[in-house]
Amino acid sequence: MLAFHESKQTGGFSLTQIEAGQPAAALDLELSDAKGNPHTLSTALKKGPVLLGLYKSSCQASKAMLPMLDRIHRRYADNGLTVYGLSQDSENITKSFARRYDITFPILIDSNNYAMSRAFDIFATPTVYLIRPDGMVEASLMGFMRLQVNELADKVASELGLPPETLIADDEIDVPLFVPG
Repeated sequence: MLAFHESKQTGGFSLTQIEAGQPAAALDLELSDAKGNPHTLSTALKKGPVLLGLYKSSCQASKAMLPMLDRIHRRYADNGLTVYGLSQDSENITKSFARRYDITFPILIDSNNYAMSRAFDIFATPTVYLIRPDGMVEASLMGFMRLQVNELADKVASELGLPPETLIADDEIDVPLFVPG
């Protein structure tokens, strides 16, 4: 069961523990991708903003979200954006998921008892954070809703100083409006 908490930032309620305007967690935690290469958020942030998507391959909402993060990656990687997936699965399952969904950005393995997921204190998967180069969270979202994903893509473009472009067109019937997590 999901628990809501009162947001100190907005006075309203939120489903993500770390919200826009707050510092991101675990910036120096080193994790390896599915190919064994080490990564840290702090190193990636030296190049520009980071989009971090925490997911579980068995989650239907994650199956919808990760391909959309890949669209964002393909659109903005040459403009300084780093996109990471953060898998709560084994290396083999992670590699299989990446192949099945044609994910081209690095997917990190959240080993060591889910250290990164615990640091971000997520409620559910997928949870996505846009982190500015100064380590502050610019946007966060949980689950999959087409409108939120398009808004996230607009925030990425804005963070990169680029005009927004629609990520998911209204007539894309193969992309759902909402996927329960």
